[in-house]
Amino acid sequence: RLKYQLLPWLETGLGLSVLSIENTSTHLRKSQFRPELELNPKFDLSPTIRVEMRNRMEWRENEGESLTQSRSRHRLQLAANLPNPVGPISRLFVSNEWLVDLHRQRWTENRLVPMGVTFNLTGRSDLDLFYMLLSQDTQKGWHSESVLGTYLRFRF
Repeated sequence: RLKYQLLPWLETGLGLSVLSIENTSTHLRKSQFRPELELNPKFDLSPTIRVEMRNRMEWRENEGESLTQSRSRHRLQLAANLPNPVGPISRLFVSNEWLVDLHRQRWTENRLVPMGVTFNLTGRSDLDLFYMLLSQDTQKGWHSESVLGTYLRFRF
């Protein structure tokens, strides 16, 4: 994923993901090729609190399927940089992301992060650790599960 700061308040990004996805009920794996495009506005509410939005378009090509599936993703995040970091902890954040399947023309997934923590590893790298409630719209209705996740970021 590459990102570029277009304006002080607007970032754009290009991404390419190549994934191996397992169906947890059948334990079969399939590959997914996914180009992505992002536009991400950011606004400071105070010197330490920021509203960050991520708007991503994904074109997903799944192994064994002739149709490319597209979806849009929209995340609203509130982040607080700690003015006095606690050891390596430099930031706290909460977010909610909703995903819309454009072929089914409906909201199919929600990713609520009620608490996340950023650890500053070096001057150019951070590690996010977060708890997420992942909800998906299945044939039997909405199903939710808990996820403990991480993101590792490097700045060049």
